[in-house]
Amino acid sequence: MRRAFALILLALGVFAVAGAVLLPTYVYPKLTKVPLDQDSTSVLEGTASKVLAVTDKGTGPVAEIRENAKLTATGRVQANFAAPEMHEGTDYAVWLLAVQVVDDADNTVVNASKRQVCFDRHTAEGYDPHGATDPKCDAKSSYVTELKDKADTNGQKPPETNIEKAQPGLNFKFPFGTEQKDYKVYDDNTGTAVTARYTGTETVNGIETYKFVQNIQDTKVATKEVPGSLVGSDQPTVKADLYYRGVNTMWVEPVTGIEVKQQQQQHQELRSGTTSPAVVFDGTLAFNGKTISQMVDQVNANKGRLEFLSSTGPLWLGIGGGVLIVVALVLLIRRRPAEPPAPPRPRRRVPVSAGH
Repeated sequence: MRRAFALILLALGVFAVAGAVLLPTYVYPKLTKVPLDQDSTSVLEGTASKVLAVTDKGTGPVAEIRENAKLTATGRVQANFAAPEMHEGTDYAVWLLAVQVVDDADNTVVNASKRQVCFDRHTAEGYDPHGATDPKCDAKSSYVTELKDKADTNGQKPPETNIEKAQPGLNFKFPFGTEQKDYKVYDDNTGTAVTARYTGTETVNGIETYKFVQNIQDTKVATKEVPGSLVGSDQPTVKADLYYRGVNTMWVEPVTGIEVKQQQQQHQELRSGTTSPAVVFDGTLAFNGKTISQMVDQVNANKGRLEFLSSTGPLWLGIGGGVLIVVALVLLIRRRPAEPPAPPRPRRRVPVSAGH
């Protein structure tokens, strides 16, 4: 009976130790993938000391520089299941990001952008083509949308054109198990991957986060035909280069890789070469309280499960399995105690006859 019990304990111990090894090395990598289905909205709010607004009051578009404007930026991320990479079991996802920035005073749209990216569901790395023979993602699955400055017909929305473009670096989130090191993060404005440097830890709404700061140097991002009045010229229209610089700060929960908080400081100016630069945007936007709360809820819903797979689960399974194996071996090796010797049988005495 004891031997059978010991063998059961031994089997359970071996199973637990195997689980301790398999959880972080096999199960965790398989399950740490962002979902294919995605439809989420984040909101950033802030102010701009200067912002370019284009309005049309019936007499054609009019460009003006507004000062001390309160702005709201709304970003919506949606999965595109029409993309060939979007199928069951795939390691890649294709998501579309649309961002619109409005002046709160009159809901005038001061900026809008749209891009789609195919990225790795494990690492959050955007597709970076290393050869056309065996690409990880279809080239058409990653693009940025360019909006013409003017509509073809008055009163109509300017036409959009999708330009195929790989978007290397991290997209939408940081990797699961984010480390205290620098990462390349894709920057929408320059269209490049820019280093986000790790600067320390901070607590956001009770969540311990890693803080990363991305400094984007002064970069020419476009050449536009703009009203001469914007850059101090007497000409009706002039060609001017648009330059951008900024500082993006991201607070990341390391287990899930979720950006709990985000802040964007941006500066844009037009340079015509003949006049002084004209600032067309200078402001700071950050996640509002509701968006931060949504991100914290996502962390709380996923962090415990990921920690069990990567650390706490293997630890307790390893300890428990080891204890069970030791107990089983002790029971198997330990000999049963020898039975005590039987007491000597009493001798029968024969009485002596009285006649002898």
